[in-house]
Amino acid sequence: MNTVNLKTGIQTFSPDYFALAMSTGIISIVSHMLGYTEISRVLFIVNSIEIPVLFLLFILRLIFYFPAFRKDLSTHAKGAGFLTVVAALCILGAEFILLKNEYRPAVILWYFSIGLWLILLYAFFILVTINKQKPSLESGINGSWLLFVVSAQALSILGSLLQPYLNIPEDIAIFIHLFFYLLGVLFYIILIGIIFYRTTFVTMKADEFKPSYWIDMGAAAISTLSGILLIKSMGNVPEFLLYIPTIKVFSILFWIAGSWWIPAIIFLEIWRHKSISLKYNSGYWSLVFPLGVYTACTWQLGGETELSFLREISYVFIYIAWVAWLITFIAMCSKLIKTYFIHPAIRKGL
Repeated sequence: MNTVNLKTGIQTFSPDYFALAMSTGIISIVSHMLGYTEISRVLFIVNSIEIPVLFLLFILRLIFYFPAFRKDLSTHAKGAGFLTVVAALCILGAEFILLKNEYRPAVILWYFSIGLWLILLYAFFILVTINKQKPSLESGINGSWLLFVVSAQALSILGSLLQPYLNIPEDIAIFIHLFFYLLGVLFYIILIGIIFYRTTFVTMKADEFKPSYWIDMGAAAISTLSGILLIKSMGNVPEFLLYIPTIKVFSILFWIAGSWWIPAIIFLEIWRHKSISLKYNSGYWSLVFPLGVYTACTWQLGGETELSFLREISYVFIYIAWVAWLITFIAMCSKLIKTYFIHPAIRKGL
């Protein structure tokens, strides 16, 4: 193993790399929903390996390369990527519940994720606010800012799944889940407007359209999923029954928003690669995750609204999600092998 490259890899470890675990986890979950249990189990095992490895790299960078860590956290273009850690842990917790029927690890992950979310979210927001030198809108904003939405909704989703096991009064627990859900809705309304303005009114070069813009769709999709699970958790609590029709309308609205983004982002992705060669980088996991969560939210929305054709859409999108995950995973493994396990002289000839 090339130890020099390994040290450099830890120092430059991308804050958004936990999107790898987010992607693996959500596709494992939706495979379970659709009855593909063996695929789901394999992906759960893979994710159970990915999370500890990624978290170890995250901690090593925090300890040994804190200046680089802080610099990324205080950067407009990169800092929001740290919130992938929160979403990945919440998705792992959901896997423990849905695939293993184990609630204790999920409870620990939920509480830990809330603490981590508070630290990372406020640290990023405060650091970019007090920065004296700030970037222009076109270089500072990108789809990764919508991880504000994704992380909040991931906390709401895991909380809704855990509700009977949290040892919190039911009305308080639901209010907490509702808090995270509505905060995610608020973040989406604010941020998607800025992103829409940036893409339509400010010149965009091909290299500025990054895979993180797929989160435009993914954030809407996870908001749909969060709303449906919140409705299910409210069903037996009279104080919250009046909220259900509104949340159901919001869920349909977010599904429509996510669906609208898909053709636009596909076209822009093709436009980007007309001038930029297709080459693996960690940002492509931000493309895979939205495909998985869109499949999951469409399945759940179809069940809640009793619109069976929505579930048929899920059976199509699951194949797209599997292929996207597999291609990206193979490309990642190939790059890691070339970077850390092949001698530089040999690597030049590859």
